[in-house]
Amino acid sequence: MDSLTDVSFVFPASIDSPERSRNLDMAIASIMQHFDSPISVLEAGVKQRYFPKTNNPQLQYQFVEDRQRGFNHTRYLNRLYETVTTPIMVLIDTDAIVPPNQLIETVEQIRQGKAVMGLPYDGSAYFVTKELANAFQQSQELETLENAKKHLRLMNGRIAVGIAIVVDTEKYLQAGGENEFFTDWGPEDLERVKRMEILYPKPVYRYPGYVFHLWHPRGNSQYNDPQKEIRFKQEYLKICSMRQKELKTYIETWPWKTKV
Repeated sequence: MDSLTDVSFVFPASIDSPERSRNLDMAIASIMQHFDSPISVLEAGVKQRYFPKTNNPQLQYQFVEDRQRGFNHTRYLNRLYETVTTPIMVLIDTDAIVPPNQLIETVEQIRQGKAVMGLPYDGSAYFVTKELANAFQQSQELETLENAKKHLRLMNGRIAVGIAIVVDTEKYLQAGGENEFFTDWGPEDLERVKRMEILYPKPVYRYPGYVFHLWHPRGNSQYNDPQKEIRFKQEYLKICSMRQKELKTYIETWPWKTKV
């Protein structure tokens, strides 16, 4: 199997429950089981709540103290990108389990220049129940999830565009990286895909498969401020309305944009 040594996995983490920490352990173990890719985790919060279960040098962890309400997902992803030295990277959620063959094929599309961004699934994200997540923790085998898939429900139908995203590192940073105008939970996943569709003529690749999303208590994955909700949706619609040249000009005004 392809060891994906030219790929980095980056996890921005806000640990709001023991289950989130457990899920991150399982997501990291799933990657290490199949690949030799470097993995970077950045946890932000009032205090450190995640403690890596492995001393494998493949994994790099950092903690940032942040006492603000909510989780500034975009800021911390951009900070993680500063550590990436590989030509391809995978933006991945703490609760995501992705079949390895789907990651390999999506990475191959980026390697061959057929796409700048790829989703290793078609929008189908299966919600893994609390009981099944516990069983997966014990087995650490993908078959545990695969065998139960027909009994699981899809999250949001088949329209998910976050959870796991594979990108050409250089081209993605040229496109601005993450849009930090989204300072909290919102439509940043939708905006990211739309921006790449406008900027690059090659389509966003979607593997005809699915991912698993491990159960955790509902925490920071929701709007917590009506004014932010309006502002974030306005930003997303503004991006959607732009043509390529206008969008490029707008991105150059972003103070956080990495110079590559």
